[in-house]
Amino acid sequence: MDISSLLGSQNSIEYLVEQYMRYESRPKNDLLDRQSELNSRKTVLSDLDSKLSALQSKAERLSDPITDYFATRSSSESDSDILTSTAGATASLGNHAITIDRLAISDTRVSQQYTDTDTSFSGFTVDQTFEIEVGSPTDLDANNRTSISITVTAADLALDNDEALIEIADAINSAMYTAVTNETIGSEEQIRASVVTEETGKSRIVLRSESSGYTYRMDFTDSADSLLSTLGVSDAVASTGTAGGYITEVGTSATTSMLNSKFNIDGLDFYRDSNNVTDALTGVTLKLLDTAASTQTVTVVADTEGVKGEVNAFLDSYNEAMTYLRENTQIDPSTYKRGALADDITYRGIVYDLRNYTLNEVTGVANSDYSRLFNIGIEADSDGMLSIADSDKFVEAIETNSNYVAELFNASDGLATQLDSYLENYVKTGGSIDSSKNNIDDQLTTLVDRISLMDDILYRREDQLRQEFTSLQEMMYKLQNQQSFLGSFLQ
Repeated sequence: MDISSLLGSQNSIEYLVEQYMRYESRPKNDLLDRQSELNSRKTVLSDLDSKLSALQSKAERLSDPITDYFATRSSSESDSDILTSTAGATASLGNHAITIDRLAISDTRVSQQYTDTDTSFSGFTVDQTFEIEVGSPTDLDANNRTSISITVTAADLALDNDEALIEIADAINSAMYTAVTNETIGSEEQIRASVVTEETGKSRIVLRSESSGYTYRMDFTDSADSLLSTLGVSDAVASTGTAGGYITEVGTSATTSMLNSKFNIDGLDFYRDSNNVTDALTGVTLKLLDTAASTQTVTVVADTEGVKGEVNAFLDSYNEAMTYLRENTQIDPSTYKRGALADDITYRGIVYDLRNYTLNEVTGVANSDYSRLFNIGIEADSDGMLSIADSDKFVEAIETNSNYVAELFNASDGLATQLDSYLENYVKTGGSIDSSKNNIDDQLTTLVDRISLMDDILYRREDQLRQEFTSLQEMMYKLQNQQSFLGSFLQ
């Protein structure tokens, strides 16, 4: 190339500097490539951590010693408008005949009816304090009761009936709110008071327990001047017409109280405070929605679909982890591209370990006919991906004895038990993956320092080249001028 043209302008100098710096920057570019490689590897490790953690979570769930996810039950009912049901793992399989005589309701008391403009309470010249006793069951005493004290001032009682009734209701609600706030009673144990107007100019107080049933009934201790008796809310009679009293017969026990639900299961009578019944059939929750003289049927069966869902979720996590491991720890046979972890023996072996766990016989099972995955219909395809290949065999195993299937996963050497323990070494805080990522971080810190140092060196080198080429350009200009000067004498 003509050196004169190469140094003919400032643009030419910049071009030369750029070409030289491209060569000089090769060591830095190698460092940047290494930095990018390490960041990519760290991302792969983070993703692997996520996938192995998901698999461990599923394995931990299936090996849970408390909850048996293989013994799940489902229930159905003949008429879901009458009652609904749900079944837990402890529910017994079979059918249950149920009739419902009545539903549980809340204890409701009403005062007698008052003319709004009258002053029926003006005779109370001092403050009146009375108590309402409410149900407040404890773990030690299911029949425990708590008394809440309410005070109504004489000034409030001197008002018109309409205003006086409102003040009485407010005093009751305020006392209940304080009791709940102070945790004297639970929110579900309080009594709520309101004033209703059945016709223009006529009002009365309504007291209603927050929870249904005999346990949460109201009892009263009247004030010194018998304010409650005057109101009629504490009368042990049914309210009729304008008189006060109870709306539903309270009775004297759980079996005689009309506040409790009453239903019959398989020939036996049951009485409960609530329409949500959890303790009549072991492991079954009944929700009573309506009365029914005709027999309703609740059927409890093994929830094979639920178990299948649990196992499939585990298999999906296993397959996802295996696919990711193969992509990143092996060499692609078609492109010959090496995975990010292909040179790391720590992670290359996980693929083989996980596969071996699925192939090994589980010796801790009670029935040796259920000691391998293929015994319950789980098989691997040509790529090693697991699935429930034989659904009929899987369902048969669950329905025969769900414990056999459970042990295949949660025995001392069960698949889920071993995977949970094995994966913990990789995904725990300070485990193998954390250590690898920390090692990468150390390398990246060193690379950042080296790249920064290289930047300084290249900056100075670029400036040096620019100065040298500029000096050379100036020298060329002088030589060209001298050549022109000497040439003028030869013409």
